[in-house]
Amino acid sequence: MTTSFDSEIRVRFADVLGGAFLCPIDAKKIRLPARHADASVRPPQEADPERALGADFGSLYGAPLVESVHLVNGWLLFDFSPAFFGALAERVNALFPAPSSDGGRHAVNRMLALMRHGQAGCPDHPALHRALLLAICAHESRAAYRRAEHAAQTLFHSVPPRDRCALLSGCGALGGALARLLLSASGATGADPTCDICETKEAFTQSLK
Repeated sequence: MTTSFDSEIRVRFADVLGGAFLCPIDAKKIRLPARHADASVRPPQEADPERALGADFGSLYGAPLVESVHLVNGWLLFDFSPAFFGALAERVNALFPAPSSDGGRHAVNRMLALMRHGQAGCPDHPALHRALLLAICAHESRAAYRRAEHAAQTLFHSVPPRDRCALLSGCGALGGALARLLLSASGATGADPTCDICETKEAFTQSLK
């Protein structure tokens, strides 16, 4: 099954921004995720970026898409609503069949274990949000897959140890979504499971230093 979540998000941005700027916007120009935001785009030179600050991006998958918009150094930076990430995880789990195995991939195996915790939606935490966005883009290339895989493997590294247990218990749906997306994308990109094992060993070695 081919993922299309990233395309649907980009098309929504292109449609709304095109209407706000009164000029066409190439959906492929929408960066997802962006370095310092959930999404970003540099408006065309002839466009007034201020017009996007009050734009209504509506709902996607039954939840508000954009929570805030910022203009920084000529770039529009978008933060998605926490509810959107929960809705996205649920949509992935509804459309993709549950994996019958991990396909020999360590990251998928970890996400399948996380899935056993149950709970719907996606907890409101930046690292979890970014991992989900990277996963819906993982099918784009092997490099994109590696980024998504690494985000899944290091999902809780930025969470203080005292907070991990509480967060972990609410990540069942997220784990299921990440496992589905990674396993689907591994077939689309032809990613080699042996590389996953090598990267896992390297990450473990680095953690001991």
